[in-house]
Amino acid sequence: MEKNPTLIIKASEATIIVMAKYMGEFVEHEIQLRLVLGYYWNKDVPVIEKLIELFETVIKRAVSQVFPHEKLSLKYHLTSNDTLEDSSKLFITFLEVKADGTELKIEGNEIMLEGIDFRSTFSKVSGFRRKVDEKIKKEIISSKEKRDY
Repeated sequence: MEKNPTLIIKASEATIIVMAKYMGEFVEHEIQLRLVLGYYWNKDVPVIEKLIELFETVIKRAVSQVFPHEKLSLKYHLTSNDTLEDSSKLFITFLEVKADGTELKIEGNEIMLEGIDFRSTFSKVSGFRRKVDEKIKKEIISSKEKRDY
């Protein structure tokens, strides 16, 4: 049996798969990129920001199902070839994931999403000035709903 929970991330052109396992339990969640991206474009919301929020939420859910916790701490490196909304390449590298202070083993910690580059030649040449290259730390805390019956 594994000592710490394990987070497994796999990506393809059409899906991102998030898996978590611990003490013989295993859970898998799949994000269908075409459906999600189509919905975001249709609703005219910031596509990349919403996709990252969804991805973080799916990680929280998967880990919670095998290793119940209150606080999930994520540390990852985000890189793109332009601003998030104009980029055609996005790299996410997970550096650290902790659930209530317990560090998770990460397998497949890097995701690359690449699409068609619709930028003009000038935008492509000057994109290095606008590219995103930052380390992000985020904590997701479970909300406890209190209900009176």
